[in-house]
Amino acid sequence: MFKMMGDLHFYASSGKKKRTSSNLEAVLGTGQKAALEITKKTYENHYIDRLHICYYPKLTSKEKIARYVHIENIDLVDRELKKGRGILLVQPHFGPVQITLLAMALYGYNPIQIGYPTDRGLSRIGRTVAYKNRQKYEALLPPILPANKYLGRAYRHLKNGGVVFTTGDGAGRGIALGEQRQLEFLGIRRMFPMGPAIWALRTNAAFIPTFIITERYDQFRIVFEEPVEGIHNDIEKDVVYLTEKFISVAESYVKKYPYCWHFWDEI
Repeated sequence: MFKMMGDLHFYASSGKKKRTSSNLEAVLGTGQKAALEITKKTYENHYIDRLHICYYPKLTSKEKIARYVHIENIDLVDRELKKGRGILLVQPHFGPVQITLLAMALYGYNPIQIGYPTDRGLSRIGRTVAYKNRQKYEALLPPILPANKYLGRAYRHLKNGGVVFTTGDGAGRGIALGEQRQLEFLGIRRMFPMGPAIWALRTNAAFIPTFIITERYDQFRIVFEEPVEGIHNDIEKDVVYLTEKFISVAESYVKKYPYCWHFWDEI
């Protein structure tokens, strides 16, 4: 149903569809036909990302979510936890991002997420229906703490060896939260948050790039990459180093699965 809604929106859309398709052509060098096919899949991914959360109350155990979600490299997370380190899982806005939070909770990792729920940029129906229902269902998930408010709880959780989620490619829609720096991504200059790298370095947490890939409308794959460690023994330099390494890994995923990235119409 969510895939079908994305298809209907794609065929009815004009401005956003054209921006997304043009950006895909320019950045990835695809032809127009291929760019439109990818654009259609981005619409499908958008509706899956926005609305699949309504199905979460039915996913109440590890066994139930395993029917839909495959996890790769979870041993990397376990390895770092055994060292007594906190885990900072850094995701881009890629795929249906909340699936990772739900899966890690059902697998017993007791995660906390830093997020920024907002209805900015949504249509009237998006604000009054989808956003309000999303808030209701997100309240059933493990804690999602607003990124623009006090985050002491998340910081302590990380410092004490817990698992914390955050995003590494900003909030989108021109929203800038915390310290930002302009860095190169996909051949363009774009603002990226420094907060995730700062938190990892200050708490000695493992900085793990994390991706959720939509393989089919009902099949998803979570991938944990090797932790990124500082090399300079200087927090200012290592904050940039960790962020740039995250950008490099994220860029490879965006090129491989371009339909999963949320911000093609914003660049």
